[in-house]
Amino acid sequence: MDINYLQTEILPMREKEIRQGKNLATRQPIYVVLSMQENYVSGHSEYTPSTNYRGWDWQNGYIDEALDHEDRVFKQTDKRMKKPFEVTKFFTERIIAFFLTSKAAHDYLKYQKHNLNNGYVYVFYSGYANQEMDKLLCNA
Repeated sequence: MDINYLQTEILPMREKEIRQGKNLATRQPIYVVLSMQENYVSGHSEYTPSTNYRGWDWQNGYIDEALDHEDRVFKQTDKRMKKPFEVTKFFTERIIAFFLTSKAAHDYLKYQKHNLNNGYVYVFYSGYANQEMDKLLCNA
């Protein structure tokens, strides 16, 4: 670990962001770059076992099982399908990277946007009674 980099670059950037009011209400913020991942379950379902932070709703539709797997496309109607199969499409996030500063997370998102599916930065709390983060970032 480069302690000098932490002390001279990261911690001063966090202090600057806090002075600017960024995520002021979040103790020990961790900036996470997330990417939306498309998932399917068979049948039409209203059951929501997983959620996403963007609040995207589940969608009922069909895929054509007569097509090769890589050619199957989700559609909300089964018209013109040779072998329609009921599915429900839902989205979950995939953690791509995490950062200690908002600037670094947004810079990464801008640089990697072409590799992400609806990527965005979300702020997580580092955790209740996380003594390691409390000691590391006590002045930030």
